[in-house]
Amino acid sequence: MHETVIFTERRDQETFERMRLQTERRAYAMALQLTRNSTDAQDLLQETYVKAWRGFGSYMPGRPFLNWLLRIMQRAYLDDRRRDNPIRKADSLNSMVSPSDGEVQEIPIIDPNSTADEELLAEEFSAELRAALDELPDVYRHAIYLCDVKELSYADIAEIQNTTVGTVRSRIHRGRKLLRDVVIRKGIMHAPRSMD
Repeated sequence: MHETVIFTERRDQETFERMRLQTERRAYAMALQLTRNSTDAQDLLQETYVKAWRGFGSYMPGRPFLNWLLRIMQRAYLDDRRRDNPIRKADSLNSMVSPSDGEVQEIPIIDPNSTADEELLAEEFSAELRAALDELPDVYRHAIYLCDVKELSYADIAEIQNTTVGTVRSRIHRGRKLLRDVVIRKGIMHAPRSMD
């Protein structure tokens, strides 16, 4: 019996390590997006993998490991933020979501066939857009990041954020509206498009 437990634990460690290696790059990118600081991102990533290992028994094989991991990361990040800022402990993330007003916001896509000058302007635009995105409340910024940068489905985002698809839609819609308002307020111009 004892040998079976050791064998199962060793097999779990090997499986976890393989999955960790497969997801580490994307998980770090998400940690960096959340913390906006490489040192804090490394700490959050480490904390996430420790929590994931401790809770590995609850992972359901066949489900996307990265989604499960990112949900753990987001909870760890929010827990850290609440510990750092006791005023926010009482805040409900869902209370920040307002009803949609039917508007659609689109972020322009940069043309891959641009000239050197256009690329420089596009890089400046991207930096300004990232700075504008950083001004959004975390719940909206994370939803937009997962949708528009990581290109995850609403269902995957809902799983990561431990909420419903409807709430994700509201967060993305509201976040894009807030982002548009920041872009307008700062006078950020659209990225140049190459001439056809």
